[in-house]
Amino acid sequence: MIIGAGLAGLSCAQALVAEGIPARVFERAWVVGGRCATRLWQGHLVDTGVQYFTAQSNDFKKELLTRLRQFRPIISPVLDRHDRIVVSPAGPRFYVLQGNNYFAHVLSRGLDIRANTTVETVMFHAGGIECLGETYPAVVSALPGPETARLFGLGKSPVDYEPCLVALLEYGETAVTRARECYARLLPEGNEPVLSSYCENHKAGRIVGNKIVFVVQGSPRFTREHADSPAEVYLQLMAKANEALWRIPSDGLTASYGHLWRQGRPLEYTRQKIDLPPGAFICGDTQAESTVENVWLDGRATAKKVVDYLKGR
Repeated sequence: MIIGAGLAGLSCAQALVAEGIPARVFERAWVVGGRCATRLWQGHLVDTGVQYFTAQSNDFKKELLTRLRQFRPIISPVLDRHDRIVVSPAGPRFYVLQGNNYFAHVLSRGLDIRANTTVETVMFHAGGIECLGETYPAVVSALPGPETARLFGLGKSPVDYEPCLVALLEYGETAVTRARECYARLLPEGNEPVLSSYCENHKAGRIVGNKIVFVVQGSPRFTREHADSPAEVYLQLMAKANEALWRIPSDGLTASYGHLWRQGRPLEYTRQKIDLPPGAFICGDTQAESTVENVWLDGRATAKKVVDYLKGR
């Protein structure tokens, strides 16, 4: 059994099935993909989680070319607060025409996925692992570290996470001029409300009408302070900061929407090795860098560990 139908869990399941091992995936949400999320909002197709993909390994490139052909490069640059270009160390950035979440839907094809199913407990016995009335020889958690620790009865999490507030902001086209200069602006070293701001108009076919749409991620400090605030409070503050960043008139906002990822980003400095019960495995950004490519590769690597474990039994 695999708990969590994010990209890592789906990748792990696909690799196990390719080895002839039945894999059942449990997902508490109604849709697959986890933080690789896309929302239809105001008629626009907006990526609310993963903003773009990169590809360095030959295996991942092959996966994209065979399973996912509808991807396009993001040509416009990413700039910092001083208008300097931020180069992606993992290579060119690209996106999926149908929404980045479409990659998760492609990965889920042919898999045994139980959506809208929350796994509350996992019981480890000598004869196997019991969950939801069934017994399995192995279990893989593709959940964030704290949730994995709770399910597996671990004393501590393999890694801690910080929350992330996301604001979707729609403006009238005449209100924005700098949006054409670049795809995104990053402020990772500052104390502003905004950590990063992405203009979805640089993804062809995403935005309808004469509108400009931004996906704005709150800074860690701002998110901690406003995680439990009403949406109208933090949206107003994030919109104001975004307008200053892109030099947008304050009366140009036409719509807004807020979302909180309570476990948005793993904190790299908190990673630690954890002993797992026999037959238990973890995959995803609990132990890999939090990019599409890395969690996909980690799902496959975890599948190999599962295969070796089952052969040993």
